[in-house]
Amino acid sequence: MLLLSYLLFNFGYALASPFESPFMESLGATPAIIGVVGAIGSFILFLVRIPGSYITDKHGRRQIIVTMTYGVVVANIFFILAPNWVFYVVGVIVTNICLIYQSALEAVEADSLSPEKRGFGYAAFRVLPFLPSIFSPLIAGAIISRFSIDLGMRIIYAVVFAVGLVAALMRHIFLKETLKEPKPISIRELGLAFRDSAKEVFASWKLMPKSLVFLLMSTLIIAFTDPFFYRFGSLYVLQIVGLSDVEWGAVNTINLATMLAIGLFLGKAIDVFGRKKALILAHMIFTPTTVFFVLSRDFLMFTAVYIFFAIASVLFGPATAALQADMVPKEMRGRVMGSTGALYILASALGSFVGGILYENLSPIAPFLLCVPLDIIALFIVVFKVNEPKRKEM
Repeated sequence: MLLLSYLLFNFGYALASPFESPFMESLGATPAIIGVVGAIGSFILFLVRIPGSYITDKHGRRQIIVTMTYGVVVANIFFILAPNWVFYVVGVIVTNICLIYQSALEAVEADSLSPEKRGFGYAAFRVLPFLPSIFSPLIAGAIISRFSIDLGMRIIYAVVFAVGLVAALMRHIFLKETLKEPKPISIRELGLAFRDSAKEVFASWKLMPKSLVFLLMSTLIIAFTDPFFYRFGSLYVLQIVGLSDVEWGAVNTINLATMLAIGLFLGKAIDVFGRKKALILAHMIFTPTTVFFVLSRDFLMFTAVYIFFAIASVLFGPATAALQADMVPKEMRGRVMGSTGALYILASALGSFVGGILYENLSPIAPFLLCVPLDIIALFIVVFKVNEPKRKEM
């Protein structure tokens, strides 16, 4: 049932995400402002993940997931009605506050997967929910081409609200608690949650294996570069290169279709051949593909780029998550995954801010060129410093 709720949310997200930045620009935001807005959202998400991870391990997964899923859905109203980018920011803030439940979702996923099937399982969580989303970007491109970026995106966010509400109701009705003996959440404890959770999170870092620390370092580099593509890739492709809305939607549709076609196969390969090998291969694909992104000038070239990005992403995400789960005991999983996830988000916030400054003040290709040396550094860290544990945690 959790997969089905992902399926609905991803359908809506895949409609909106390829055109979020152009929509914000239509509301008056510059590339630098878009970067700052992304950084604000990510920083708020960083702050709420700390108490979120604590609540997950102490008070359980279900209650926080169900309650805050409704909040994420309601936040779409701000996007539908936004008269300017400032009003849009309010929606971003509300959304990211409500995403306090992310640590709980990650813990539910990890609790549900056996060690020998984690690569395949994480791939399933990242691939199967995209099944109805394959054509979402193409549909979004057609809507925007027909109605304009302003009206088209408001229609799209209305659809996101509708399907999100159905997903929230599904979680409310069907989601089961996976933590044994969760304690009730009290108002008084919520007031102390940030202090206590921060203390617990910092304590958990001291218990991390060295390989997990180096894995985190390499992952944070990728987290820093991620916003360069999902914040500014659409602006670059639509405005600098000149692809049409429908062509850009088609590129994103092909990207999702590739993930679906090969995702489960590669997830199984991660379990068979090892997490580290999968990570190395992912990094070796990311770097040359980024160079080709900068050199691309037409629909076919960008299609090839996003096919290879899809392959690398399907390897990178499940291999990283499975390797983390292999290293962390179940009773610490919420705190450790919450803290590593929080750092990932903080790195993403910094990347969004830096990417906007580079895009607007240096060159539209500057953020993407910076990815190349950073990807190489991340690759070297994985090759020389990250090792798979001999005994995988349950």
